[in-house]
Amino acid sequence: MSESVIPELYKRYFIDKQDERRTLFKKLADKYKPGKGIYPGSFTHITPSFYIPDMTYVDSDKRIARFFRDPHVLAFLEQNKNYQGAVKFHGIQADFSHPLNVPDKSFDIMFSFYAGLISQDCKRYLKDGGILVCNNSHGDASIAYVDTDYKLEAVVNRRGDDFTISQMSLDQFFQKRDGTSIDREKVKQKLIGENFTKKAYAYIFRYRNPWT
Repeated sequence: MSESVIPELYKRYFIDKQDERRTLFKKLADKYKPGKGIYPGSFTHITPSFYIPDMTYVDSDKRIARFFRDPHVLAFLEQNKNYQGAVKFHGIQADFSHPLNVPDKSFDIMFSFYAGLISQDCKRYLKDGGILVCNNSHGDASIAYVDTDYKLEAVVNRRGDDFTISQMSLDQFFQKRDGTSIDREKVKQKLIGENFTKKAYAYIFRYRNPWT
């Protein structure tokens, strides 16, 4: 792959910082086989498009509109995709806490990393039975856990560049060190996750499973 086709913002913020997380998105795609995904708060983190054929990226940073118009982005994705058919991606420069110009219930998977309460602001875009993958940096995993629209299905553990998905001992997660319940309003106000006795890199929730 020619270095010249790597989009500059992706290289600076994800390749150079060794934060592409390719293994994570590959394993999620292998397990859940999503056809369409949405990534609010993504900035230029386009790694999911290596494994998911139709991705929508949303961020308020004014640089992303130009980024997604750059022909090097499509060339880079075509070189790195792991599926048949053309790459489909959409970049939306917008505040995801306000309604987006995308259909409700249209995505199989949604990602939430370091960007806020996406589980709440964007749940309308997930299909029933869809997957939310989120971390707890802004308390999103804490809020999703106490939201009856979601059910914890698995956790993601990280060791260096390796990621594993586990469904073992899920009842041991989201237990606070002081033994009290999750304070939903406090988390929403401060955007800080609760302090749990056992933590994972990220958490996987099923949204409104229509088969249960």
